[in-house]
Amino acid sequence: MKQLVLVLLLTSLLAGCQPSPDAAQDRPPVVASPSAAPSPAQPTPSATTPDSVSASQPLLALTSNALQLVSQPTGSTRQIPFGEPQKELIELVSKVLQAEPKSVGINTECGAGPLKMASWSNGLTLVFQQNKAGATQEWQFVGWYAGMASGTTPKVATMAGVGIGSTRAELEGAYSVKVTRSTLGQEFSTTSGLYGLLDGPGQEAVITSLWSGTSCNFR
Repeated sequence: MKQLVLVLLLTSLLAGCQPSPDAAQDRPPVVASPSAAPSPAQPTPSATTPDSVSASQPLLALTSNALQLVSQPTGSTRQIPFGEPQKELIELVSKVLQAEPKSVGINTECGAGPLKMASWSNGLTLVFQQNKAGATQEWQFVGWYAGMASGTTPKVATMAGVGIGSTRAELEGAYSVKVTRSTLGQEFSTTSGLYGLLDGPGQEAVITSLWSGTSCNFR
């Protein structure tokens, strides 16, 4: 009898240890946490990507009797006055514009005497005159000229945003301007020392030429 009772007791205990089919269905499935899986490696921005280069590249601005380098993104400026040596200035401007001049030559027929001119495809021309008083008689920066662009090199304008294609209204909104009719056409000058030509007399006329300093205009 005792053996029979013992067998029945063991059978009952074993039955209680078996998992219930309903309990297995009620248990929520185990899902791996997203944080547990290794995330794909993210690309690290390169220090030499075009965006980072353009963000740090200074801009070139036109001003009376000088050029200006405008730092990005601070907006601080550094003036390049007349008198700078030709070689150093051409190298600097070529670096800023990321383009070499399309031509460098001497015009011997200017009223101011022979002038050396370095021109870029964005319409910018730097004018140099030989300093005959110095021992080396080097060519020095004496003027600049802006005309119509013929390439993709970034265009240049003044700090007020006035440049080739700006209207007379925009010009007069930024500067004190005098417009006269000359043998060159509708010629203007500002009290700050900027000169240029408009393609007509009205407020919608646009600037076709802009210069400062020594020029080679034939009147």
